[in-house]
Amino acid sequence: MDNESKEMFQKVLDRLNIIELKQDRTTKKLEDLRLDVAIAKRDVRHDIHQLKDEMETVIEVLKMNELIPQ
Repeated sequence: MDNESKEMFQKVLDRLNIIELKQDRTTKKLEDLRLDVAIAKRDVRHDIHQLKDEMETVIEVLKMNELIPQ
């Protein structure tokens, strides 16, 4: 290979390395986002379950005090 071809090849390799680094960083961000979404889903499910339990308690108290029909 002549010197010009070597330089061009090295530039291509440098660019490829940069692209690989960016891809790795993007992959890590995507994995972090997936984890954040999974945690948020779990938290929402937990909150909904807790609200349902609380609502059932309120309904029972209202029934006991004859504020709503049984």
